[in-house]
Amino acid sequence: MSRIVFVLVLLVHAHVSLETIRAEDWAGFRGSDGNGISSETTAPLNWSSTEGIRWKIQIPGVGRSSPIAVKDCLFVTTSLTEQQSRHLICIDRDSGEIRWNRLVHQGLSENQHKFNSSASATPTSDGIFVYSVFVDEQNMIVVATDWQGEIRWKRTLGTFFSKHGFAASPVLCRNGLIVNGHQDGEAFIKLLDKESGETIWTYKPDVNLRSFSTPVVAEVGGVPQIVLAGSTQTLGLKPETGERLWFVEGPTEKIVCSPSIGLGHVFSFGGSPQVRAFGIKIDMKSSAFEPSVVWKMERGMPYVPTPLLYERFIHVVDDLGIYSCIDPLSGKVLKTLRKGNQSYSSPVGAAGRVYLFDDTGLCTIIQNNSNYEVLAKNAIEDVVQTTPAISNGAMFVRGENYLWRIGP
Repeated sequence: MSRIVFVLVLLVHAHVSLETIRAEDWAGFRGSDGNGISSETTAPLNWSSTEGIRWKIQIPGVGRSSPIAVKDCLFVTTSLTEQQSRHLICIDRDSGEIRWNRLVHQGLSENQHKFNSSASATPTSDGIFVYSVFVDEQNMIVVATDWQGEIRWKRTLGTFFSKHGFAASPVLCRNGLIVNGHQDGEAFIKLLDKESGETIWTYKPDVNLRSFSTPVVAEVGGVPQIVLAGSTQTLGLKPETGERLWFVEGPTEKIVCSPSIGLGHVFSFGGSPQVRAFGIKIDMKSSAFEPSVVWKMERGMPYVPTPLLYERFIHVVDDLGIYSCIDPLSGKVLKTLRKGNQSYSSPVGAAGRVYLFDDTGLCTIIQNNSNYEVLAKNAIEDVVQTTPAISNGAMFVRGENYLWRIGP
């Protein structure tokens, strides 16, 4: 390949990258990087149900999935109970108008926890396709939809059974899509080709047990990998092959929280049957990973809401609304108090602030430090059990009744 052609190829790839995912997009569960942090320097600070709201719209059906914001669109999934149908909905981010509502799967409802739904996995997007995952009473289904709402491919990954249903969100990894199939049946982790849906590799967990943790793609010890918590283990997988690079038993049997990665550590949180967490230091020695647990915690940890590692602090809210701030390197609890009511929403960070939603729709905004420095408390008249998306200075919140655009 000539130097000129090589440079042109690089420019084409750069152009495609700019036209797909942008820095200000929130393209999956807990953002494009899966860490719950927005790179935005501005974010809403004060609002109510009637002030500081650009628009709100009703989303048909029932869903516990969070919204994503990519380019000029928002995407949410929902399920219509009577029709036994699952849908992907595209919303214009400026006007709040529904552009299209696509039926992507129809099948009998699966077993569910009382707070779960048939649309609890948050979709993800590469700016070309939108990927969503559902289960019915028998199988797991993955669907890729284009920007006009047309189904480009649809795969059944096999049987799925979980006493409490399904909730783990799909995650993009290079040219693939990671799907977490931890379940009470034959558990699996798969990487699918994002253009065709064909299986690239399958990893078989050591234990067949339901867990709903969404994987995170990050560098650990300078090595890119897929970090996953679930079914009694926290582990890292090689993206190219699905080979297990390292693992640590625990922190408990069933896990909903996603792991956090940073400061040379992996932080894992589990909530059933014991509420536990630990910090793992990952060292590279002789080209092999040597993980070591440097701290453990067995009180005040969450089952559902994923903690937020934001610079030098881990902000934790448990399901009952107890807030804790933890030093990530030592595990020392720097602050703990009752924040408010029951909380299933995961904290997110932007502009040096941490946003903490209660199920009641109350959002407490604190400074990113260990002092629990409250900057504002704002409430909307809606039940909020999902995680907000922050993009272009606005916050998008899915409630039980409405999808809200807060801010400009």
